[in-house]
Amino acid sequence: MIVCQTCGEHNAPNAEFCGNCGDFLKWTGARVQTGAVRPDDAPQPQPHHRPQQTMRRQAQPGDLICGQCGSGNVPTRKFCGVCGQSLHDAVTQKQPWWKRWVPRQGPEYKKQGSRPRRVRRSTKVRQGIGRAFRWALAVVVLLFGGLYGFSQPFRSTVNTQVVKGKDAVVDLFVEDWVPVRQSSLSASQERPDHPAGLAMDNDYGTYWAAPDAKTAALTIQFDHVTDLRRMIVYSGDSKKFLGTARPQRLTLVFDTGKTHDITLTDTAEQQHHDIKNGDGVKQVQVLVAGVYPSSESTDVVISEIELFQKQVK
Repeated sequence: MIVCQTCGEHNAPNAEFCGNCGDFLKWTGARVQTGAVRPDDAPQPQPHHRPQQTMRRQAQPGDLICGQCGSGNVPTRKFCGVCGQSLHDAVTQKQPWWKRWVPRQGPEYKKQGSRPRRVRRSTKVRQGIGRAFRWALAVVVLLFGGLYGFSQPFRSTVNTQVVKGKDAVVDLFVEDWVPVRQSSLSASQERPDHPAGLAMDNDYGTYWAAPDAKTAALTIQFDHVTDLRRMIVYSGDSKKFLGTARPQRLTLVFDTGKTHDITLTDTAEQQHHDIKNGDGVKQVQVLVAGVYPSSESTDVVISEIELFQKQVK
């Protein structure tokens, strides 16, 4: 190799110019085989020596191509080893596209730590089962696609089942409710000016009032069997909410023998409550099982009750 005495760069034996600083190596270089370079080994400058180009290096992929002489240089050089031209703007030799598809020749070297680990027998068994399952799944998919594409009865059956499944899923998250109208309504007790009918007249400004909360109850009849699912309740007098007692808890007694309790909050706003055990009923009694008391009156008041069943499609 030739060591540049100006910057200490190690250059190839046939280099004319330093790859780091660009100095002419015939003047500033020292040719060595091994070991360090001593100052006495450096050749004396030859002012009248005319630089001559060395044999051009076969350009390799990744080399820097000199823009002046066209020689290839290793990527670490800063100056051309043949003519001394700066390689600052040199282009990189690209690998021909067709070589990327040619398998590499010679032994393949693996990186340190990349030696394959021994695969356990159980792992091999699981991998085999996985491959068999994937193949079976692929066959099933192909058969299904073929039947669906070429068999009209099969396609119609599949479409019907898909629609039914979609409707079932939608029913789990989207519920449509329709009101249930009563055929008759009566009360165990009522004030003459606030009878039971005012509890389900679709007017929130009127109300049913019962003098004794302990025995207050409404009996609601339907003209057909229904499945009750939801109730909306308006408690108290909307004009003077704290002037009367308000129901705290309602017990629904169905003609099927089943019951359901609903706990109300003390508010004049509407309250939505789901109903359980209300399937297949034609009558329901609404019992006042507890009240929020009033200091002005013992009457318990309900402004409005609305009952709903699930929409039948």
